[in-house]
Amino acid sequence: MGAKEKQLIGDILARMPDNQRLFRINAGMGWTGKVISHTGSRLVLKDPRAFHGAPAGWPDLAGWTTVKITEDMIGQELAVFTGAEVKATGKQSHNQELFENILKQMGGVYEVIKS
Repeated sequence: MGAKEKQLIGDILARMPDNQRLFRINAGMGWTGKVISHTGSRLVLKDPRAFHGAPAGWPDLAGWTTVKITEDMIGQELAVFTGAEVKATGKQSHNQELFENILKQMGGVYEVIKS
């Protein structure tokens, strides 16, 4: 993720409407630990351990949007799962498109936000 996308995510989180809560969630796998040395492409970690994020295709931001229900449930409010994929450049991956389609089919909210 580049600086432009990080800035866009920060702007989105700062301007969230009152009925929405989104959280930055990383997808994929990486390593964490104390950096002993970092030379060129070689990184040496003390106490290295794998970090597993969300599955492939998971949106950059996920949370809920509170919506008011119609006549049969008058006055009740529900939190609807919400995903937002942030793209400074490029397009969604195949897995991201699959996640979007499934979420929308199941009544969730999904948005692709481009700069």
